[in-house]
Amino acid sequence: MTKTSPNAVEWFEIPTADIAKSILFYNRVLGLRLEAKEFGPHQLAIFPHVNPGPGGCLMQGSGMVPSGTGTVVYLSTPDIDSALAQVEAAGGKIASPKTPIGQDIGFSARFLDPEGNLVGLCGLA
Repeated sequence: MTKTSPNAVEWFEIPTADIAKSILFYNRVLGLRLEAKEFGPHQLAIFPHVNPGPGGCLMQGSGMVPSGTGTVVYLSTPDIDSALAQVEAAGGKIASPKTPIGQDIGFSARFLDPEGNLVGLCGLA
């Protein structure tokens, strides 16, 4: 197997039972323009990323069950405060507030999206 990226993470999928609702939530919280696309029997919306490097998506389909337990994916944002301000307005809940994680690293926070997935944020501001 040939690795395509020097990063430990290659790809992630955030499960959703309602792709349209999840797209609206993540677009509002992160200021993105995610769009649903068909991928075989699944619907997905890919987060912006640069290849080679880690990427990921929202995914709806068989076996994709939202959960607040298990692995937590941290999404990058240039402004954690603005993103957190949108979480509850967009139908989510703050799970842990903005917390410093190191002078050169910035801050992190966690939220539950409207489907109940526990997701993290990280960024400098």
